[in-house]
Amino acid sequence: MQEQGHTPNLGPLSRADELDRQFIEFDRQNPRIYQEFRRLAVSAKRKGHERWGAKSLWEVLRWELAVNSNAPVSDYKLNNNYTSRYARKLMAEDKEEWGDFFQLRRLKG
Repeated sequence: MQEQGHTPNLGPLSRADELDRQFIEFDRQNPRIYQEFRRLAVSAKRKGHERWGAKSLWEVLRWELAVNSNAPVSDYKLNNNYTSRYARKLMAEDKEEWGDFFQLRRLKG
């Protein structure tokens, strides 16, 4: 009999599944990162950009957190593997507004 809440071991997660799991946990623990990523995207869109690169927003966010925060640098390490996942999250939030703002490729795993 299986214990409640216990998932049977189905083998190791794929790399993509493991990155998804890590992203979900990071996003849950750091809601400010998504808020700031979204803020930067909104700023680009307000300036008239119909498309923009998620990676450039990620680098601006990395810079802003490093320069404008009193927290230790180690507190705001931004994993490059999460960049496309934040772009996808924003696009999923409002498909009409953000549906083609970022060009997406198939996730590697």
